[in-house]
Amino acid sequence: MITRITRVAVLAATMAAPTMVAMHRSVWAADAPAKQQPAPAPAVSPTPVATTPDPAAGQAAPADVPEVVMAQVAGKKITVAQFMKYITQDTRLVLKARTVPGKTEILREMILDRLLQEAMLREGLLPKDRAPGERDYLRAYQQLAKQHFPIPGTMPSEEELYKYYQQHPELFGIPAMVRISQIQFRTPDNADDAAKTVVKGKAEEALKRLRAGESFATLAEALTENPQGKVAQGDLGFLQPDKDPWLKKAVDSLAVGQFSGVLESPVGYEIILLQDKRDAMITPYANVRDSVIQRIQQEAQAKAREEYAWKLAKEMGVSVEMPELKSAVPATTP
Repeated sequence: MITRITRVAVLAATMAAPTMVAMHRSVWAADAPAKQQPAPAPAVSPTPVATTPDPAAGQAAPADVPEVVMAQVAGKKITVAQFMKYITQDTRLVLKARTVPGKTEILREMILDRLLQEAMLREGLLPKDRAPGERDYLRAYQQLAKQHFPIPGTMPSEEELYKYYQQHPELFGIPAMVRISQIQFRTPDNADDAAKTVVKGKAEEALKRLRAGESFATLAEALTENPQGKVAQGDLGFLQPDKDPWLKKAVDSLAVGQFSGVLESPVGYEIILLQDKRDAMITPYANVRDSVIQRIQQEAQAKAREEYAWKLAKEMGVSVEMPELKSAVPATTP
């Protein structure tokens, strides 16, 4: 599974996702020059807030709150407002941003994109007489890639191709899926043991009511602290357990129709109901061999792209302003 390739890189490799260019353009546009003039800076208030909002709880960055800087690339800011705009254009990113590791990974992608944008500007690949458009960014990325991190020209051996296919079956068919409902109780950021005990007690009380015969859907609608689940009576739809170790562990011991006990989760405490379970359906190797080749080439190019970007980081300067997200920049770079 390709987990560390930014979406703009995947786009440029496949030439098949114009909406993703738009997403990146919206982020880049914050610092992109228009007629060689800097973009106007957002309003700044004197007192920043300490943490990023929680997108899964429906929190946003209101226009009247102080500007909060998450990171800087070549002296240009990545703010909470830009982060929120970036993730709200892809629901998968909203879900990923529920946790600190997820936020860190997303910020890392934004930093990489900014580094590439700076390289495009320095090498004169973007128009100087007008604000760049989607096609301008795509064309500039392709030129940058051709010069600094081209698609590998060597072909993997047949054994390497088949090994990759075996190791990544979820990429070449329909992965195993589970449909779950959830009652979630969240612990505050930096909660102490006493606060966690209070939240866990609420979850245990809900479990008692379930065991006494109350409807899971009714309790989820009334009690869950996940806004997306609340409107759907706890139903989170079909998810891939292999992509989330916590979820896989939570459902492995459940039969369809059975609910769990109180489980500690990355955001607090949860009770999970397994509604349905579907086995993976994998396409035969011969039918997807070309896709395997493309995946391997994309991953190799992505690795070269990141090495190039982190070399740029040493020249341009990158800093992460939020302590909990410091690992967005690798401790050691090429």
